[in-house]
Amino acid sequence: MSVAGGWITVLYERQNDTIGNLAFEFSVSSHTIRNDIRVLELEYPIYTKMGAGGGVFILDSSRLQQRWLTVRQRELLMDVCGILDDEQTLMMKSIIGGLSP
Repeated sequence: MSVAGGWITVLYERQNDTIGNLAFEFSVSSHTIRNDIRVLELEYPIYTKMGAGGGVFILDSSRLQQRWLTVRQRELLMDVCGILDDEQTLMMKSIIGGLSP
């Protein structure tokens, strides 16, 4: 899983966080997170706010548009993990985690 893929998933769960906290949590520099933001904001409903109470945010309406896996879909994808290599399994589980309520 890429660092950006990891922190965007965390951001969906938390709704907001600071660049510094994300950098610390994913063992990258704040510069890396800022670069990721520039790329990801083209695909995801994220934005930044400077100053007190600032950070990286997911637009509120985005959670209403997010799709979730059904229980059967989740079970099927978990079964598929059994035939994947370790890196593919981690990626698949991150996808499943990002699409599970």
